Amino acid sequence: MRTKEQFLMLFVLGGMMLAGLTACSGDDDTATSDNAPQTADDGVKVRRLTITEADDGAAEARQALTRASLTEDDGLTAKWTAGDALTYCNLSRVNYGNGDAPYSGGLTAASTAATSQFTGDVECHKGDYLAVVYPAATFTTNSQYTIALSGQDGTLAGLATRFHYVYGKALVNSVTDATADATMPKMKSLLTVCKFSFVNKDGGAVIPIKRLTISYGGSGSDPGTYPQTATVAIDANTEQADVHATGAEGSTEALTVTCSTAQDAVYVALLPTAAQRTFSFTVSDGSGNSYTGTAKATLTEGEYIAATGLKLTKQQ
Repeated sequence: MRTKEQFLMLFVLGGMMLAGLTACSGDDDTATSDNAPQTADDGVKVRRLTITEADDGAAEARQALTRASLTEDDGLTAKWTAGDALTYCNLSRVNYGNGDAPYSGGLTAASTAATSQFTGDVECHKGDYLAVVYPAATFTTNSQYTIALSGQDGTLAGLATRFHYVYGKALVNSVTDATADATMPKMKSLLTVCKFSFVNKDGGAVIPIKRLTISYGGSGSDPGTYPQTATVAIDANTEQADVHATGAEGSTEALTVTCSTAQDAVYVALLPTAAQRTFSFTVSDGSGNSYTGTAKATLTEGEYIAATGLKLTKQQ
């Protein structure tokens, strides 16, 4: 009843410089641009950035998946879609002239394909580390960002474009007056993608899902609740593999997935668990009926879990 597939990310990023640049000294990265913020970090300026993923083996490369549209035609596959918006954030420096604001900005997918170029303006030095995230995020610091878990609609398309969070860390290897080159490993998924379907414990009929609420069960301080947001701590010294999403504490409610129409299965992005947890489910079928039940699971980041046919009890 449980299947899983690792989401591995493969892509090539490129950029188009949108503003004119003055000349600088090249790889020594010491001159400044009239169009760049003037800060204590002399030489930080807008450049065209190309990030190339490191090839870590042909066998793994054949299995690699990219980020954008998830389908179930032949297992879970994925590809970038033209217009997909990512965000970069320079982990190695901040803009001292603007309240220590991070250097960050947008990257946009150029094509619909398994691999694509991404265009955007990037401010960096040689040797800088850049966080690259999808979906696009807002950085108020270069040490963490926040992701949302609430607002999911249960569809695979909605999950793919809004909640399948992936992270990459790129190293800028060289710069010129107008360009920069960087490499990074395949991006990693931060959450677990789950497919849920339910049946009536009395009779085994499939339960249409109009609304699904998910919460932690069992003992502890959080039964009946589920984090609505999570934070991702990032740092120039933290390896990409060691970056994880941590659920924000203090939630007093369950995670609610609301479908536009009743459907037999829903797709939900959930936080990985350090160990096995008990989950509580409540399903409303849209016709006034409610069903409840529990299930135990260990969720691992980057995995796809198909939990189908879970048995729930109809409430009287």
